Amino acid sequence: MVLSSRWAAAVGLGMIAGGLLVAPIQGQQDGAVRKTNGAPAASGWAPGTPPIIGTIDLDAVFKNYEKVKYANEEFQNSLLSRRNELMKQQQEFSQEAEVLSRFAPGQDEYKKQENKLTELKAKLEAGKEQAEREFQTKEAEAMATLYNEVTEVSKKIAAKRGMTYVMKVSNQAPNGSNPNSVMAAMANPMITYDPANDITHDVVHNLNTVYKNSGGPTAKRTAPAAGAAPGLGAPAAGTVPPASAATPKAAPR
Repeated sequence: MVLSSRWAAAVGLGMIAGGLLVAPIQGQQDGAVRKTNGAPAASGWAPGTPPIIGTIDLDAVFKNYEKVKYANEEFQNSLLSRRNELMKQQQEFSQEAEVLSRFAPGQDEYKKQENKLTELKAKLEAGKEQAEREFQTKEAEAMATLYNEVTEVSKKIAAKRGMTYVMKVSNQAPNGSNPNSVMAAMANPMITYDPANDITHDVVHNLNTVYKNSGGPTAKRTAPAAGAAPGLGAPAAGTVPPASAATPKAAPR
């Protein structure tokens, strides 16, 4: 296929115009970056803050946070209550289906009962779909709230201990009999880290202290998880105490 000279000329002009447009944009971006960092054009980039990395085991935090335990219990209770409601509707449907078997097709009673079953079935299916959407939304909202709380406390503790980064880790050792634990270990971005810079216990302690001081309810059927932060002297809400005795002090810079 032979390209027409007009098409080739148009492409050439487009490439030239593109080059003219790209050049000033690149220059503007580069200048804006230098200006934002506050570094003079002649001196280049300004040095960044030396990284001090902390770690946190989010699984351990959520397992030991009393608010999460109570939220899980309430969620399960609501789920069980809705399940019982749907089971009652299912039983009603089964009973009406049994009534339908007493009539012969073509009878007026059969048609009336068949219509009733159709309505019950539609109601049951709609109830299941509504319950699924409702609980998915509740779960997502609860997880977002809890995650934001953990994040805010982690930021305060990291700032208190002079950490510039906090990375998620897993303290669970992989077990060959549990494939999920192996996959979780392989997905862990940290191969090794200094336990002195782990803020897991501090985060759990602060979360539970603030939650207890605010009068938050505790789960009734869930026993305290092993390894949870002990109930030490409670600081005022929003404050960050020094690292607890169970957590070594952060290594010096």
